[in-house]
Amino acid sequence: MSRSVATEQSDFESKMLLVKQKKKQAEHDKRLLVNRIALLKKEERKAYKKIEKTKERAQEVLTVRIEHERHHSERVARHARNERRRKLEAEANKASEAEARRNRQLAMQHVQQLKFAKVREARSEAAQARDEIRAEQLADVVEKQRKRAEVKEHEAKLRERKQQEMQGILKRNRKAYERKVKEEEKATLLREKEVARMEREEMKLIQKLKKTQVMQQQAFEDLENALNGDLSHLTQVEEPSPVKRRPAT
Repeated sequence: MSRSVATEQSDFESKMLLVKQKKKQAEHDKRLLVNRIALLKKEERKAYKKIEKTKERAQEVLTVRIEHERHHSERVARHARNERRRKLEAEANKASEAEARRNRQLAMQHVQQLKFAKVREARSEAAQARDEIRAEQLADVVEKQRKRAEVKEHEAKLRERKQQEMQGILKRNRKAYERKVKEEEKATLLREKEVARMEREEMKLIQKLKKTQVMQQQAFEDLENALNGDLSHLTQVEEPSPVKRRPAT
């Protein structure tokens, strides 16, 4: 008899523990759901604001188009007047340019003659200078060869010393690099886990936002119709009714 009572008491406690665990899990799920709903409502409000701005932009475009057409006729008349004035000026400039071309041709012929005279004089002086330079160059070649040999030897020593220093730096940095790689791999693993969790949450949000995105696309199409001068396809966007929340149990 006492064993039966103990068994019933144990069953009761097990069932009670299971019920509490389920209740705790339900409360946790409820908090997560409340947060997701709040985020979705926030995104939906942003989308409706964009829709309203798009419709306002369409109205502004139509107003600008009307103003543009009014000014167009004025520009056409002004352009015709300017074109007649340009033709008269062009005829006058054509005569002036013909005279200027003749003067330039005479000036270029004179300059060309002076250049030919200078070239002949320069060639004569260059031939004389080359003879003088050859004697000096022979001595310079020997001196330059000696200096180049000294420079090459010095550069070889510098390269060798720099290579030794670089090897020392690489050796010191190798351990630090390997330690940093391990730390980055660990951080990457944590980020990948977080990304996987966020991707699952993102898929849920995407499904909720599809309807709002369709409405936003319609607003952009209205804007395009307005830009093309067609107002017959403009649509009215209504705010959705607030979501009724179930009472907490």
